[in-house]
Amino acid sequence: MTASSLRYLLKEGFRNTWANRMMSLASICVLMSCLVLMGCASMLFLNIDSLLARIEEENVVMVYIADGTADADEIAMGESLKAIKNVKEVEFIKKETAWEEQLATMEEAQAEFFKEMSDEIPLPDAYKVTVDDLQQFDSTINDIKRLNHIDTIRENKDLAKRLVSIRHGIEIIAIVIISVLLAISIFIISNTIKLTVYSRRLEISIMKSVGATNSFVRLPFVVEGMILGLISGIISLGLVWGFYEMAISQFSDLLSELKLTAIPFESYALQMLGAFVAIGIVTGAGGSVITMGRYLNREGSEISAV
Repeated sequence: MTASSLRYLLKEGFRNTWANRMMSLASICVLMSCLVLMGCASMLFLNIDSLLARIEEENVVMVYIADGTADADEIAMGESLKAIKNVKEVEFIKKETAWEEQLATMEEAQAEFFKEMSDEIPLPDAYKVTVDDLQQFDSTINDIKRLNHIDTIRENKDLAKRLVSIRHGIEIIAIVIISVLLAISIFIISNTIKLTVYSRRLEISIMKSVGATNSFVRLPFVVEGMILGLISGIISLGLVWGFYEMAISQFSDLLSELKLTAIPFESYALQMLGAFVAIGIVTGAGGSVITMGRYLNREGSEISAV
């Protein structure tokens, strides 16, 4: 295909989009609706995932050191904990610090009572271990238990399992929603191109009769579908951004009370724009290819009879 032919076909694609502007507008609106739903659902899932990540960071393992352990052995234990594959962070908690924090949570009279009960601190030194991947929680605990000089280990296995289940559930829901919306988008674009093909069936029949290749006939319709997808993707990003900022503004008081922070949209704006444009172009081109394939495999006379 020569450069002049390519320019002509691209020009035809833009011309078709404008000539069928009412149907193009309808397609853009429907495709935008799908993309906006995808974007809003994605931001919701990202915020939930961020919240789960914070909860996971608080789901730490407390490793209490046996009384009488030498300082050198405590240091060696810390190094051994850091060397465990799934351990993200290790923090040494001195018993004096832990005891002061414990007293600070009590009422004044209760704190004075415990202070007078004994001069010795009733807590051991400990390591606070943050696990990286909760799916490997059990194996990590088993690795920790193999270390020497451990008194007890405090961990919350049930919470870790629930968090893993919730994360898997969210991933499945996100995949299903995006897949359904993609299928709807391709269906809408296909029907728009189908109407365009029907209105130009005689022209297509003549082009096929004079020897035009399938690619030559198909490209303007593919360009038309890509244009619709590109416009839909750009506008959808603005709409999702606006809806997201509006939602944050409406629920700002609730977020403050729960001490939660919403993810800034700017952090994902470029990625979402790229995803929207890619989805729009792929669905537009895909819908065009699917629809045109049903016609271009026939002879010109059969197309004119559609």
